[in-house]
Amino acid sequence: MKWIVVAIVLFVIGYTLVNIYYRKPGRAFEPYADMNNRATTVRLLSAGWQKLPVDLSRPAEKPGLGLHASMTRGSAGIGTELAAAFAEKPVLLTSIDRVIAADRIARGSVYSIHFSASLGDQHLQLGRVEALLRGQEIVLVPSLEKLPGNNLLSRWKDADYLASLPTERLAPGRYTVRLTANGPAMQWSFEVR
Repeated sequence: MKWIVVAIVLFVIGYTLVNIYYRKPGRAFEPYADMNNRATTVRLLSAGWQKLPVDLSRPAEKPGLGLHASMTRGSAGIGTELAAAFAEKPVLLTSIDRVIAADRIARGSVYSIHFSASLGDQHLQLGRVEALLRGQEIVLVPSLEKLPGNNLLSRWKDADYLASLPTERLAPGRYTVRLTANGPAMQWSFEVR
């Protein structure tokens, strides 16, 4: 009996050491999510879109005074062309309430976009923002994620966010930006110098 216990203990210790030594760093492979991301990326690239990196932070402090771009309301949703490119349609914010962004930026610096948005369901939270570039058009697609657990809720239905977009990959010129939501999108333009 004691040899069986010794064998089990040695196996557990050996398995743990091998697992720690050969484990892939980073997050684990999630087949469904990873395959959807790959399919979406391939469809976007074939339609001429490029993905740009975006850093999202919350809570965001209100920006100070400065030259801000003028905002207009656009059509609701991400549009039929982009909707067809996504393997799984992103869960969007209910509405974009307010956006503050600069009207010009130096190339190579970070373009900050401060926005207030409303959630339709308090079981969701803003997980990431994807920035898609085609020509002189940038589309920002905020995606909501379900909060872990069954009883967790967002504290408020509206919140402030800061999306930071590096401008190294943007050529000098004027760009039109559209921040999408289920309600009317917010649109503005800015200049990269």
